[in-house]
Amino acid sequence: MAFLSSLNISGSALTAERFRIDVISQNISHSETTMTPNGKPYCRKLVVFQERPLDFRTQLKDAAGKTVKTIPATQGGVRAVQVVDSKEEFVPVYDPTHPHANADGYVMMPNVNTLEEQTDFMAATRAYEANLSVLQVGQTMAMRALDLLK
Repeated sequence: MAFLSSLNISGSALTAERFRIDVISQNISHSETTMTPNGKPYCRKLVVFQERPLDFRTQLKDAAGKTVKTIPATQGGVRAVQVVDSKEEFVPVYDPTHPHANADGYVMMPNVNTLEEQTDFMAATRAYEANLSVLQVGQTMAMRALDLLK
């Protein structure tokens, strides 16, 4: 059972990192958006991860309330629980010709640093690749175990 839970853990990490990559891509694509529907520049989004409970058991009870079977439902791993706005300030840039410039000629630009986003993207990609490697090793182990039964 521990073998399968390791696959569940890696699988959950793949899903979480894929979501993180999607949010990073959204940040990069909006790095020049000076006006959103709420009237403010685009605000950088950050993904908040949380661990999934490692050992949760479901108990099946009969009509009298007596436990008749316990089903282990070990999950473990990680999940993305929410996307939050960055607390960093917007960046004022002097550009009096910009349509969203204020009376002093400054445009408030998004708080997205594309270099930082690219670094986060590389880290998320490497984490994704590492978890994919764990899944591939798990698959190889399972195949070799089946070969032993031949």
